Amino acid sequence: MNLRCLFFCLTLFFVPFVFSADIEPEVVSKAIERGVLYIKGKQHPNGSWEGYANEGGGNEPGGVTALCVIALRSAGLDRNDPAIRKALEYLRELAFSPTNYHNYAISLQTMAFALCETDRDLPLIRRNVKTLEAMQNTNTRNIRNIVGGWSYNSVNASSDNSNAQFSVLALYEAERAGISASHEVWERARDYWSRNQNNEGSWGYIPTGDTGSTGGTGSMTCAGISSLVVSSGMTTTGGAEVRDGRIICKTAAKDKFQAQIDSGINFMARNFSVNENPRMGQTYLFYYLYGLERVGRMTAHRFIGNHDWYREGTLSLLKRKGDLNVHWTDGAATLIPTSFAIIFLSRGRWPILISKVQYDNDKNWDPHPNDVDHLTRHVERKWKQELTWQTINLAPATSEDLLQSPVLYLRGSNSPLPMNAAERTKVAAKLRDYLDHGGFIVAEALQGGKQFDNGFRELMRLVLPEEGYDLRLLDIAHPIWHAEVEVEPDQLRPLEGINFGCRTSVIYSPPSRDGDGIANLPALSCLWEVAQIYDRGKPYKAEVQRQIDAGLGIGVNILAYATNREMKTKDQRTLEAAGAALSGTEKRHGRIFIGLLELGGNTTNAAPRAVPNLLQWADVSLGIPVDFKVDRVSLANETVFDYPVLFMHGRNAFTFSGDERKRLREFLDNGGTLFANAICSSPMFIESFQREMKAVFAETPLTRILADDELLTDQFGGFAIERLKVQSPKRTPGRQMQLTPLEQVPELDGIKIEGRWAVIFSPLDVSCALEKTATLDCKGYHPESALRLATNVLLYVMDR
Repeated sequence: MNLRCLFFCLTLFFVPFVFSADIEPEVVSKAIERGVLYIKGKQHPNGSWEGYANEGGGNEPGGVTALCVIALRSAGLDRNDPAIRKALEYLRELAFSPTNYHNYAISLQTMAFALCETDRDLPLIRRNVKTLEAMQNTNTRNIRNIVGGWSYNSVNASSDNSNAQFSVLALYEAERAGISASHEVWERARDYWSRNQNNEGSWGYIPTGDTGSTGGTGSMTCAGISSLVVSSGMTTTGGAEVRDGRIICKTAAKDKFQAQIDSGINFMARNFSVNENPRMGQTYLFYYLYGLERVGRMTAHRFIGNHDWYREGTLSLLKRKGDLNVHWTDGAATLIPTSFAIIFLSRGRWPILISKVQYDNDKNWDPHPNDVDHLTRHVERKWKQELTWQTINLAPATSEDLLQSPVLYLRGSNSPLPMNAAERTKVAAKLRDYLDHGGFIVAEALQGGKQFDNGFRELMRLVLPEEGYDLRLLDIAHPIWHAEVEVEPDQLRPLEGINFGCRTSVIYSPPSRDGDGIANLPALSCLWEVAQIYDRGKPYKAEVQRQIDAGLGIGVNILAYATNREMKTKDQRTLEAAGAALSGTEKRHGRIFIGLLELGGNTTNAAPRAVPNLLQWADVSLGIPVDFKVDRVSLANETVFDYPVLFMHGRNAFTFSGDERKRLREFLDNGGTLFANAICSSPMFIESFQREMKAVFAETPLTRILADDELLTDQFGGFAIERLKVQSPKRTPGRQMQLTPLEQVPELDGIKIEGRWAVIFSPLDVSCALEKTATLDCKGYHPESALRLATNVLLYVMDR
């Protein structure tokens, strides 16, 4: 029988991943790629992009060139790309100083050097930092409000908020490259931006009088918000501090500037637009979007008001460019608008590493406001990848919102449980859906967190009410103690976890208790809060730093375990979340029934998306518009005979009853097929399966399915499989724990009945690979190999 016809004739229930009215990642990537090619095509032989009509930059030598480099690096071009190498050579010839000063040019040059991360340019960055420090306005005899700002090409004459923004951004990128400005410079910059905010929360272009600035606009308010975020972050103490060689947690946060940042965000929410620069129309629109992206990213806001700024901004930019154009224009210039557009699209989609969860019944939910930011910056350096994080309010968030982030982080002292019973049910359902679709939860009770402890445990009972999902102490061999950093024995702390799906999907740090030996270990959140991400020249004492290093180490280990260091861009996660949200809403041609065999102990929940992902992939990649229905079934009743295929997986040991063995044999003798695999290649499951098959088929043992078997050919419309990629955990002392790939002949066993494979068993993991949630300690097939193997099995079964 023709298999494709069979698929059309049978009936299946399946919802593909579609993006509704949103943007597909490939469309965004293509727009960025075309913009990059346009910029590269306009580069002069000397490496610059200077001198084009309508681009400006005549008074800022090298400014347009540096902006183009920033755009190209933001888009992901390697620093050794020929276009970037040539541009850097050009920029190195431009030496700025207090006597040869062009503020935009030196600021953009500094950012370009810092983003290209070459040791050769560190002396030039240091030179530029000293020049920017010298050119900061310190003249208190003129208008007080201009002190701490910068102007075009002179010192102590005036300041404006556009020049001042670029200087702050340059010093910030220099800090990230390891070159620090003085504390006094940062304090003056902070106070400059603090004074210049208008009462409505906005910023304008020119400071006025002692406080405030000219009429507020969208672009200048974005400049004010991000500049105040950076400068206050460099100068203020958060919710913890090191005092007299001791780490003090949950101190009152001293960042009085957060209220001003929030006021600026509120102004943007009230006046939000991506189609015009608020209060300026089309003037400086691309410059405004360049600032809007930075505000969203630096403040960890996915939404500004009710607006998903990245989605709306991306849709607007794609529409404004059109399908036929390869660049953006403001009606005159092309290089500058295209650079700003590429920066928005590229940086705005940087992968979200973790989301900090706000729960409504705790007004003091964020005692350590910098903890997750510091951890994210630390992970960025270790993984050498640009990452971001966000905050999310649990009550109004949808499951799709939660799935934007691979990891959710809850911490506090008060209970995270809503007071209202109906709201508890809603929150539990959202978190369950999040876990069901591969999410990962990290929680921590802070000092005095007995209420949080009780509430979180109850919340997990509501999220995972089935038997076997208890919080249990994690073993010393668990990867969270060594996946990336080996945690010293005296820095270990009790961490509990819940094994759900293919891994430990919930990790919890309970409050310290008398007699547990860790009373003097600060909370992880506290350690991340006091971590010195930027070298300010005031190192902590060795013992304090050792505690902080251990806390950061546990954090990065958890994140490496949760993500496998495989980060997805924001729009990729949005696409997957949209597909998850649409599940069950679209009817297709028919239905193939697959039974997911329950063994007890919640084995069916071990990889709930394995079969749906397989069949979705068959639809998308093979062009087979199949639908499916996957039901949980048990050998304890007759319903198994309603399914032509039983899919079985597990991690733990199991035993069939005598009646279950008889029913399985009858099912197989009547033409049914059992396809099984051991989750993470579990030895306990393998031994149990082999024992049970011997009991069911005393006369016919499991035999190896040879490499030339028809099952592994393309005879049924699948793939000709000779070798598959297998991933095995590898731990080398002093190095990252990794999954190492090795190609080998497929490892399959089976039992034949009347010439067909009635039992097909893979001792190597298939299910977790199909889920794409295999972690660093999970041995099994690579996802693509698992898809090929499982597709062949499915096509073989349906053709028999």
